[in-house]
Amino acid sequence: MTSIKSPLLAAALALATGAANAQSAADYPSAPVKMIIPFAPGGATDVVARIFVDILSARWGGKSIVIENRPGAGTVIGSNAIAKALPDGYTIGMVVGSFMTNAAVSQNLPYDSVKDFTPLGMVAMQPMALVANKNFPANTVAELIALARQSPDGLQFTSPGPRSSGHLTGEQLALRTGVKLQHISYSGGAPALTDVIANRVPLLFDVWHSAKRYVVTGDLKLIAGIGAERLPDAPDVPTLAETYPGFNVVACQAVYGPANMPKPIVDKLAGDIRAVVLSPEFAERTKSLGIDPRPMTPEELGAWVQSEIVRWRGIAEAANLKVE
Repeated sequence: MTSIKSPLLAAALALATGAANAQSAADYPSAPVKMIIPFAPGGATDVVARIFVDILSARWGGKSIVIENRPGAGTVIGSNAIAKALPDGYTIGMVVGSFMTNAAVSQNLPYDSVKDFTPLGMVAMQPMALVANKNFPANTVAELIALARQSPDGLQFTSPGPRSSGHLTGEQLALRTGVKLQHISYSGGAPALTDVIANRVPLLFDVWHSAKRYVVTGDLKLIAGIGAERLPDAPDVPTLAETYPGFNVVACQAVYGPANMPKPIVDKLAGDIRAVVLSPEFAERTKSLGIDPRPMTPEELGAWVQSEIVRWRGIAEAANLKVE
């Protein structure tokens, strides 16, 4: 009797679970959704996230999405909060480039950057740039490298933080050119910008939008874009890749959830994220931020993130870089 009832019971449970998942997807969200942002309020990612959340909430008929800022440890605190959340779709979060570079460099993260997360969709990418203090002697990449070769101690540079894309881009440039570049750590893009403007550190790798206004005012100078193409609003300035092929670094904002989320919820979230990113309202409200709305499916996003981790890990190992 037991051998007959067990398969029937299993089948019934499977049907019930499937029905519950389907129902939960149809009703989702039926409670407030938490969006974790791994930065303090007011930064570039926080601004993009709030625009995104506002439009997504409207798409959900005004359902509440509560932003929770969890800054610190180079976005590790925020990412860990996403990984440790219940996988029911009611806690999601935004990850940025340091999500990949942390995985490439750090030995003791409190989560596995692939196994402990569910990719949901790409939101946007932003071009990055190498800028310098206005009094820096070099104006081009070639002049910068020549200056570094003449300096016994090389040159100092900074970025929004240790393990960031900007940090590892500087390490990559040092590897490609054979010059010495020393990273000076700051806990965010704002203090790094402040000290480059004050000429305490001469060079900065950062999101172009963050530095652009200071280039316009003359407090900084643009040395090069570090993406695959020239900056749209600085078309006369060559990229790093034009001198050293292979450089293509962009900032990104993507939505992730914890591992093991129900597929119907993942599918609904992915579809809604894509609809928001492709909406005219999102394009209009973010055009002044210099971002490129760039939707990706969960599968595309997961594959891209894994490829970025592999790329940055190779650079970190070649530079013998270990930051804890």
